[in-house]
Amino acid sequence: MSRFLTRRGGGLPRVCLAAVFFIPALFSVTRPTQAATTIQRGGTLTMGVDQDVINWDGAATSDNGSLWADLNVYDQLIRLTPDAKGLEPDLAQSWDVQDGGRVIVFHLRHNARFSDGTPVTAEDVKFSYDRLRQPSMVNSWTLTAVQSETVIDPYTFKVTLKTPWAPFLNDITLWGASILSKKAVPREGANYGKHPLGSGPFYVAQWLTGQYTLLKRNPYYWEHDANGIQYPYLDAVKLVFLPNDNTRMLELESGQLDAAVDVPYNLIGTINGRPGSHADTTPQFGVMSISLNQKYAPFRDIKIRQAMNYALNRAALVKAVFFGHAQPALSPIDPGIDFWTGKYGYPYDLAKAKSLMAASSYPQGFKTTLLTISGDTVGGDIAVILQQELKQIGVQITIQPLDPSTQYATQQKEQYQMAYGYGTSDNLDPNENLSYSIDPANGGADAAYTHWRDPQIISLFHQTQTAIDTAARAKLYDQVQKLVMERGPFLWLINPTNRYGYHDNVHGFFIQNTAHWPLWVVWKS
Repeated sequence: MSRFLTRRGGGLPRVCLAAVFFIPALFSVTRPTQAATTIQRGGTLTMGVDQDVINWDGAATSDNGSLWADLNVYDQLIRLTPDAKGLEPDLAQSWDVQDGGRVIVFHLRHNARFSDGTPVTAEDVKFSYDRLRQPSMVNSWTLTAVQSETVIDPYTFKVTLKTPWAPFLNDITLWGASILSKKAVPREGANYGKHPLGSGPFYVAQWLTGQYTLLKRNPYYWEHDANGIQYPYLDAVKLVFLPNDNTRMLELESGQLDAAVDVPYNLIGTINGRPGSHADTTPQFGVMSISLNQKYAPFRDIKIRQAMNYALNRAALVKAVFFGHAQPALSPIDPGIDFWTGKYGYPYDLAKAKSLMAASSYPQGFKTTLLTISGDTVGGDIAVILQQELKQIGVQITIQPLDPSTQYATQQKEQYQMAYGYGTSDNLDPNENLSYSIDPANGGADAAYTHWRDPQIISLFHQTQTAIDTAARAKLYDQVQKLVMERGPFLWLINPTNRYGYHDNVHGFFIQNTAHWPLWVVWKS
């Protein structure tokens, strides 16, 4: 979710173990392309972002600013298709499944190279996976199911799982499972997170924390478009860190930026009304939510958590803050992700909220502090509305804006009471974000830093990981969603959309449903 904080339809799910494992061995890699005669190679894209890169070591970070950049620098064995409806080859051009799903043999492409020109081999893959599996790594949960890995030959790599694991292929599309250079990591040692080496379309040429990152074209990148033109089209991308929405939009308007993410919803029409400027939206696997720290006594009362959820008018939020470009969040799973159902969402019911508060351990209400992100106009507007709505049931909120890095660090330390967060799903299986948000022992984040534990829910969730039958997983996830909505330490607010702006001379720029930005397909005229 992308992960929570500053990171992330009913019916049968689209992707399950059987459907993923036994798809044809080779796929066509499809990316948005223009006619070969119109594409111009070269140039630098200057792009405004509101989340900075904290660390370039994918195994050791879970914030969106870092992982979105990582996915332009590193390859994984498998990745999502551009339309986020399936999986396709990345470094692994094909794979075979054996032993009822416990063994997967990956056949690596022979033309992949790191940005220093050295070839990517199965030894690099094994090194990367062995390293990720170390308990000290933040994202070690990604490979929970792995029992062992074996290098069969320089371009063949075998993974043996402890048990058939339904989300495994989705899991290894994540940034934590990026393939690193076996030689570069030991050479850099503790500084590797500052000096990465990947085989993706770009490499890190310059990184000034809090200012900008300069990515340059990997001249050895393996992928070409449908017309045989090598990706990436651009010479370089400059990611300019501008957390203040107003500053970012002013620089887009003045032409200092070629493109910018997270356009405020109330400015989408304004940008589209300017000659030469565009603002687009795309669907997003994402959620905006409030985390309730279980170390703060009032939030350990389930009646209070339920009362707060009933007191929120999500439909009014959609209209007032998002101008219709969003929908109420009705599940801990994002719409569009497998097994989602909205039937357990909270309706707006102020009378029920007041009744629950009256029956709670704090019938007269209490005071609390809500952490927000300074410069985030959407989060700020949400906070003010929540402050007004929850006051009606006796919850007195003080809003505390912090810069993004400080807010994230404070939340990681669990030194907060309420915290606004924004997360996205990075693949099609709920396993990623639910591991993060409800599994305190195995998700790498102490249940999204809420210190929440519910043994029944955790048990049901663990069953979803090893249940291979699609119908069985659907039933389990139905129960998980019901209980998490009923008991969980979150105020699930809104499922938003991606929104971004760019100028006429920028082509192919888009944001996937996962909120990832594939910059290698972008070009400038």
